[in-house]
Amino acid sequence: MIAKPKIPGEPPSAEQQKSLRPPQFGLRTMLLLVAAIGVLLALRQWLDPIVIAAILFLALSVFCHVAGNAIGTRLREIGSQPNQATDPLFSTGRIRPEPHDFAPTTQLGQRRSLGWTIIIATSVGITTGAIGGGFWTFVTSRGEPEIVTIAIGVAAFGVLGGFAAFATVGFAQVLFGAICQAMKPPSVVRPPQ
Repeated sequence: MIAKPKIPGEPPSAEQQKSLRPPQFGLRTMLLLVAAIGVLLALRQWLDPIVIAAILFLALSVFCHVAGNAIGTRLREIGSQPNQATDPLFSTGRIRPEPHDFAPTTQLGQRRSLGWTIIIATSVGITTGAIGGGFWTFVTSRGEPEIVTIAIGVAAFGVLGGFAAFATVGFAQVLFGAICQAMKPPSVVRPPQ
């Protein structure tokens, strides 16, 4: 089959649409990878296994970051161009979507205060954490505990209790708000006739 030449300004056909290609590498890349693995295995006789594992983990992290960035960039390029063969907007002749084409906006997109509930819950978390931390420090100390040691335990566990209470209650409050909004019947916006 002979591919017809692309005319400038003409929309691409379904065959010419961009797609995410499978990963490809050349011989040079493969040889560099084999050489790097060889160097890493040669370093094994001078370095601890933990250091080798850390180097390997760092290399894999960098590789995954670069690969994810490349795939994301490619998907963004593909996603910004509509597929004219399957997109219903092109079959109806409309180019821009209308407001009734979208679902209603949720409250999760709005910035709202969590109210007094979060302040009370955080205060209770700080108090409970401080009391528990002071008691735990007192009980687990060998010999007679010093006041400074107990104060550090109270402060540390108070902060941890406050963070835990804030995160738990804030997440639960937002989750239940989203569930309640999802359970409400949607208000239907009729398209103009």
